[in-house]
Formats: sequence, structure tokens, C-alpha cells
Amino acid sequence: MENNLISVILPCLNEEKTILYCIEKANIGIAKSGLNGEIIVSDNGSTDKSIEIAKRAGAKIVNVAEKGYGSALRGGINAASGGYIIMGDSDSTYNFEDIPLFINKLNKEYDLVVGNRFLGGVEKGAMPVLNKIIGNPILSFIAKRLFNSDINDFHCGLRGFTKSAYEKMDLKSTGMEFATEMIAKSALVNLKITEVPTTLNVSIYPRKPHLKPFRDGLRHLYLMMTYSFLKLFNKSFNLILSLFLPLYVASLLFTPFTFANIQFSLGAVNVFENAVLVTLILKSMLKITGELFPEYIDKTQISNSYNNFGILYLIMGSILYFVDILYWSSNSFGFINQEFNLKIISIASLLFTYGIFETFRLFLELSLKYFKKEN
Repeated sequence: MENNLISVILPCLNEEKTILYCIEKANIGIAKSGLNGEIIVSDNGSTDKSIEIAKRAGAKIVNVAEKGYGSALRGGINAASGGYIIMGDSDSTYNFEDIPLFINKLNKEYDLVVGNRFLGGVEKGAMPVLNKIIGNPILSFIAKRLFNSDINDFHCGLRGFTKSAYEKMDLKSTGMEFATEMIAKSALVNLKITEVPTTLNVSIYPRKPHLKPFRDGLRHLYLMMTYSFLKLFNKSFNLILSLFLPLYVASLLFTPFTFANIQFSLGAVNVFENAVLVTLILKSMLKITGELFPEYIDKTQISNSYNNFGILYLIMGSILYFVDILYWSSNSFGFINQEFNLKIISIASLLFTYGIFETFRLFLELSLKYFKKEN
């Protein structure tokens, strides 16, 4: 059960002209919510009068030595006493009077509430045109597909969440990609996420933004790929398997044959068998990766593509090897039908080898669960 205190986190780097405005707006938002609250200014090395102004306004000051937007936010959140956390930029572009919208959703058992600037409205000049029509929409579209999320504005800086949800996220980013990591990690640990409309306004004292669109865009993209690589590779392997498995079955049933003036000999059986086997082994290795690094990977992304039939595959492969030996012995270990023999051996080899990898994967999975339980 969360306590009913609201902690508003304002990351700050030389915001002397806007910090007071943000604190005043945050106090209004807290009052509108009907709850008590605190305002934390998480300073990231300001050299102007930002801290002096914030102290006079009654804000709690947290000094964060590690540079970066994410570092400042993490430092402030870690120092927060509230069960409800609201974070937002201290450049006056976000309307902190919207705090009740976020608290209402959190009270409805949502873990993370993200502002959507495109629903609430972006004031002319508040967002660079390329960011508005290209950068943000494209990155948000990619993120939605990678993490099966309904959030349409992945990079909005105004958001609310519970302290307990934040602890489950285990966030590490130090830069602007912190915002993306928050939603990605929330999705990976199955937190309940929603969005509310919010506005983005031109700052009352415009300055050069800390955001560097190209560099920070690449960092966002890299982070998304890092946390979804398992899903991406698994889908790729599924695509490869859907291509080569039918070809392998066709080669078993019909080779040798001619198609489009191309002669497919018995060698095609081995080629397609190897393609299928390598793909299956790589998929098995992905599952092992998910067991070894669970903190970075959503294992549900691939769990439906696997089973625990490794021992069964081993047995089936062994039986086919035995059948082939019996068939050979029935001919006094002399000349046999090479076409039939090659195809039986191919199936046996595929099942037996894949069975070994799947049995090893299952053994590793059970061992890891056992050691985790013991610890």
C-alpha cells in the first residue's frame, strides 16, 4: 500500500529563470489533488542561482554529482518520501497543475502514467518540427511494436508512478533515454501502464535545450533494441524456420526432383536439414540467454515458442537410428536403398541433435531455479 504523499521531482541544471515557476505550479497541482506533497529539486551541477531560489521556495534540494538527465531523476526519486512520484522538466514547458490527472490514474491501480503531448496539445514552437513529425512518432511507433505498449508518446517528460513500481523497474540509464527505459522496463515486468493528455508549452524563458535530437535519438533506439533483442531474434528465427522447414519436408518427400529447370538431388535433404537444425539450436540458445539474464529480457517474448520435449526428441531420434540399423542388418549389412537410408538418418540426426540441446536447456533452467530457491 502506497503512502499518500506526492513527491514532485524536478531535475535541474541552471534553471534560475524557470525553477520558481515550476515549483509554484507543482504546489498548485499537489493542492488540487487533495494530498500532501513535497517538491524535490534534483540539481545536476547548477552554477547559477537555481538552488538558492528553490530553497527559498521551500523545495528539498538533492545534489547529484553524476551528470545526465537520468542520473538527476534517479537521484531525486531515490530521495523521495512519497508513495506517488511525479517527474517533469523544470524549464516551464510542462503544466504541473495536471498532477491530479496522474494521481487519479495511480489511484485506479495503474503503476505508471505517461503524459501524451499530442493528445493534450503542443504549443507552436514548443517542440522542434522534425522532432514532432519524424523523430518522436517514429521512435514511439518502434517502441510500441517492440514492447506491445499502448503508449503513444514514449518521450514525454511529465509522468507519474508509484514508488513501489519504480523499485521494480530497476532503472540504470543516465541520459535522456531514461524516459524510454522506464516504459520498456515497466512493460518487461508487466506493470500496468496508461497515458493521460498533457500539454507542452513554450518556456517562459526559452533557452538552448539540453536535448540533442540525433545523439539522444540514437541512444533511445539503442536502448530499445537492447531490451527487445530476444524478441527480434526470435521473430527472425521463426521467419527462417517457416521458410526452410517446408523445404526440408518437401525434400524428404519428393527428392530427387526437377523444379524450374533446377535439379534437386538428395543433397538438398542435408542442406535443408542443416538450415532447420541450426535455426532450432539458435532458438534454444535464445531461451538459455533468457534464463541467464532475466533482468534484461522479457522471457514471455519467447516462452510460447518453446517446449520441454527435449528428452522425447532424443528418444525419437534414437529409435529412428535403431530402425535404420535394423533395416541395414536385414540386408546383412550390405547394399541398401541409399535414398531411404539418407532420409531416415537425416530425420534421426535432426531430432537427436536438437533433443540434446533442448535437454541441456531444460537442465540449465531447472538448475537455475533450484539455486535461486536455495538462495
